[in-house]
Amino acid sequence: MGKQDDIVRLLEKALHDGRYAVSSRLPSERTLAQEYGVNRATVRSAIRSLAAKGYLETRQGSGTVVRALPAGPDKAALSESLAAFRILMPHMVVSAMPHVTPAVTFELERVLSDAGITLRSSDIKSFIKAQNSFFSLLMKTLGNRILEAAARAVWPDTQAFVKLLNQCSLEQGERIFAYLVRILAAIRHADAGAAAQAVESYTEYLISLHSQYAGNGRNSKEEADA
Repeated sequence: MGKQDDIVRLLEKALHDGRYAVSSRLPSERTLAQEYGVNRATVRSAIRSLAAKGYLETRQGSGTVVRALPAGPDKAALSESLAAFRILMPHMVVSAMPHVTPAVTFELERVLSDAGITLRSSDIKSFIKAQNSFFSLLMKTLGNRILEAAARAVWPDTQAFVKLLNQCSLEQGERIFAYLVRILAAIRHADAGAAAQAVESYTEYLISLHSQYAGNGRNSKEEADA
């Protein structure tokens, strides 16, 4: 049982770290056995254990599919980051607006274009990276290292963010993208009130997604297929 427990923990960590998304297929038992240096029977027992917890499902002819991601310490950390982001970022974006030059606007447009491309190609990590770059560009215009550090401190942990968005549908990802477009439109029109509202709406939507998916066993992609 010792080796089986070790494999269970390793697979749970892989799920928690976002290595396998919900609805994705695990590598074959043979591949996992080679990766972890155990026999296939040990891997099979570990998979059954995780299936009993509701994380995996073995389907005839389809292999093992991820049904849910284990809840972990990132749940509280992500909710706290998003709450802090909602308080801090609207004010910081408004403060940055007078410093946004045409060159910065052009760069923000390029970043949003990249975000749209990565979203449509289901490259969640790059989609999140583009969002981070969008807000980082705005914060750099402030020319204040302390404020930049504060913005970085409230940006959600990448692994936790990936884990959350991996559970979302394309439609939900497109809604996140639409909020970013609204933020940029408000900046272009020098509308501080609209910019602050768009940032707040963007964050509130992420919070609602986190409340919907964190710690539960189903996601919107899965429900659409049910």
